[in-house]
Amino acid sequence: MEVALGIVAGCILALYSVYFIRIIKGSPRAFEAELLRAFAAWAITRGTAIRGQIRWMIILSIALEVIYFWMVFTVIANPAMLIFTSFLIGVEVIHFGIVTHSFRKFFQGKIMIKQIFNWRMERTSAVLFFTHCLLVLFSLIWG
Repeated sequence: MEVALGIVAGCILALYSVYFIRIIKGSPRAFEAELLRAFAAWAITRGTAIRGQIRWMIILSIALEVIYFWMVFTVIANPAMLIFTSFLIGVEVIHFGIVTHSFRKFFQGKIMIKQIFNWRMERTSAVLFFTHCLLVLFSLIWG
């Protein structure tokens, strides 16, 4: 289980590293604009199928986070890490709520594609998740 948690934490760390570095350097907006352009291009190519695909992406993301957090609570014994994990779970619940609400409004035609993402929340989530994964890896190596 420790090895699996290490692999998952390492993968998440790698995925968030580019965005994390941009945030820390104070230049996330260009990267976010590129992400938004790529998302818009993807959405155009998918057409009406995007609604189901977004739904599955959100479900898969929630499932992966539940598995990750379950592994953390199963493997990590450090009380401070468990408190941080609980805090991050709360942030992610809010994050998923915001994302789900934004996509619902988008599919209802109430907002434009550029308004889907709350970039402040995306940055907060990315920084916290990156930091958490880094601390999990430290805990596994030196814990």
